[in-house]
Amino acid sequence: MAKVIILKQGEAKRLTLTVTDENGGAVDLTGCTLLLAVKGHKGEDYAFAKEHETFDLSRASAGVVSVFLGSGDTGQVPGPYVGELRVTFPGPAPVTVEKSGDLALVIERSVTD
Repeated sequence: MAKVIILKQGEAKRLTLTVTDENGGAVDLTGCTLLLAVKGHKGEDYAFAKEHETFDLSRASAGVVSVFLGSGDTGQVPGPYVGELRVTFPGPAPVTVEKSGDLALVIERSVTD
């Protein structure tokens, strides 16, 4: 079973993702364009999305990327969410776009004193 990413409502946090192939090997993401899209349920509009420019790609050649989620991103209604990482590989048209397996995220209600 895939790991569930737990976020606190309104929490600012860096999310690090590792992209692997079907054999578990790292996918070189050098030159790729990324989009992280998160929604409450399949078929719904995005609750939030992170465009390519917001990703830290310093370890892209090892298949590791990270993105900062601000309080506005995680300030959603508490509950389960489904995310996907879309990867567009460079090259001549037609461009290859790969979608990750679904990412399971849960936003938990924030607790304040």
